[in-house]
Amino acid sequence: MTNIHDIARLSGYSVSTVSRVINHQKYVADDKRAKVEKIMHDLDYVPNRLARDLSKGRTKTIGVVLPYANHPYFARVVDGIVMAAFEAGYKITLLPTNYDMTVERQYLDQLRSKAYDALIFTSRSSQLETLERYRKYGQIVCCEDPGDDRPLAAAYTDRLGSFVSALNWAKQSGYEKMGVVLSRNNVISASTRMTRQAYERVYGHLEDRDLFTGAVKYEDGYRAGAYFAKLTPAVDAVFANGDDIAAGVHQYYLDHQLTPLPVIGQENLLSSRLLKFSTIDHHLEALGQAAFRLATAQSTTHELIKSDFIKR
Repeated sequence: MTNIHDIARLSGYSVSTVSRVINHQKYVADDKRAKVEKIMHDLDYVPNRLARDLSKGRTKTIGVVLPYANHPYFARVVDGIVMAAFEAGYKITLLPTNYDMTVERQYLDQLRSKAYDALIFTSRSSQLETLERYRKYGQIVCCEDPGDDRPLAAAYTDRLGSFVSALNWAKQSGYEKMGVVLSRNNVISASTRMTRQAYERVYGHLEDRDLFTGAVKYEDGYRAGAYFAKLTPAVDAVFANGDDIAAGVHQYYLDHQLTPLPVIGQENLLSSRLLKFSTIDHHLEALGQAAFRLATAQSTTHELIKSDFIKR
């Protein structure tokens, strides 16, 4: 296979001269440039783009760390990242974790070995302190608010404010006892933490019996519907962590000839529009685009994306 040394030998010029031609740099005479380019054309030589990028200290690849590939929330964030990356000439590698800290550490180690220019954490199990330690190896972006005292770039939605708005509306609508559906029930999860904070601000303490966890897709919402249908005392409505999950709750009640519970979803998907239940639009494509912009910068800027509660 032809390499840069072959081009240099056949042209009679130095490797550094050939390299300047390949990288479209200045300070090469027109006749030399023309001769090198002709030899490259005759030999059908294509420069190794990866090697060129690595020689410049970059890969033009961003790693996107996400727990699941089949959750609408993360799918829409990724859509925004991919759109921005395509326009900028970057490649995106999806790095699923299933919230396994060991897997997350492997991806951080790959950043250290320069496999990626940056990592975007759409969600995480690792401590923020761990991410901070790896930032010296490449840019790291969080899709949550890490706090002003942390040297981490962040793009995040106004989840707490929108959760409070949704729950205030529910309470004012007469729903005195709310069920809640979450994917995780731990302090690491920003979404769980903010859901609990919003609930406590509006309704007070969230009882364990009013909480269903482990929901990431429609089928999990259906199981949540089965759980709430048997709950005594019954809840008046359900605040779910996604539109498709809320639709699953709704469908369980229909399938079992029960009066459907009012539900509030998230993401403003087709399911909430068709079933006409209230939802929160976090503008996730915009979030993904903001995360990509930060991933290609070296700052620790924080960018807030406004969330909107949609009453139906």
